[in-house]
Amino acid sequence: MKKNNLLLAVLLILVLLYFSSRYFKSNGSTTFNPEIIQLDSSKVEKVTIYPPGETEQEPILISRSEKDWEVTQANIKSKANLTRVRSALGQLQDIKAQRLVAKTKDKWQSYGLTDSLARKLEIQEKGSGGTTTIYFGKTSYEQTAASQYGRASLTGSTYFRINDKPETYALNNQIADAFNHKFNAWRNPKFIQLDKDRITELRFESTDQENFILRKNNSLWTIPGSQTDSTKVARYLNILRSQNSSLFADTFVPNEEALRTLTVRGASMDELIVKAYADTLGNKYILNSSQHPDVFIESDSAGMFKRLFVDKKYFKADKK
Repeated sequence: MKKNNLLLAVLLILVLLYFSSRYFKSNGSTTFNPEIIQLDSSKVEKVTIYPPGETEQEPILISRSEKDWEVTQANIKSKANLTRVRSALGQLQDIKAQRLVAKTKDKWQSYGLTDSLARKLEIQEKGSGGTTTIYFGKTSYEQTAASQYGRASLTGSTYFRINDKPETYALNNQIADAFNHKFNAWRNPKFIQLDKDRITELRFESTDQENFILRKNNSLWTIPGSQTDSTKVARYLNILRSQNSSLFADTFVPNEEALRTLTVRGASMDELIVKAYADTLGNKYILNSSQHPDVFIESDSAGMFKRLFVDKKYFKADKK
């Protein structure tokens, strides 16, 4: 008799465990799903980043153009920084919630998710993909325990919500950081991109110093009447082949003749003209490249201006 009662008790416990596990699995699936956002980065047509409502910043619009991506803020439209855009979209596609932290709207304030506190991300997909809106709020940090071979580190979680749904979730804060950049950081920073091996002539013109031409004859670089240092020429060409800047001067309008002009010519390449204007009010220089004719950038006397607009002495061979 006792043996039967024991077997019955064991059977009852097993039945309770079975139904309990089914209940908690069912309950968990309805309250939390880490893949709560389904996005395909190849179908994203437009992303609008709205700063917190309490700030006075204009929203940033990142949109797909016929060729690539463009970024716009207020009345300024620019080619986008493709590396940054693609990285951000890639992280967005992989977004997964770490956990559900609240179920009601009254918790939004404490997590920085009200309209006035949150950074809003509006994502539009082409076709019938519709629009998804993500709100990013506060970020909280906690220190992890030190491992056997290393120090303790800080890990962060950013709180977010989706569309008008009341739930608040936590996610890895790096995804939110991918969209937390000022406008100029989203813009294409490329100012000059050249194949230095194609260059055959550099023409330096100035209103305040001697003009000269550096020309390649066969494999030798020469300046009429001067012997050049091949190492110095090679160093300059390495500088010239790639120059980037995010110091945009969007309000500048050239009203006077350029202070300096650099003309680059070569085999099977478009002529490049770089001009530098004096900004007497800011004690700076404003540069423009024919590769990006609508873009003006700032430089002080020790920056890109100094790197590009060298004088004749720069290339001369040192006397032995």
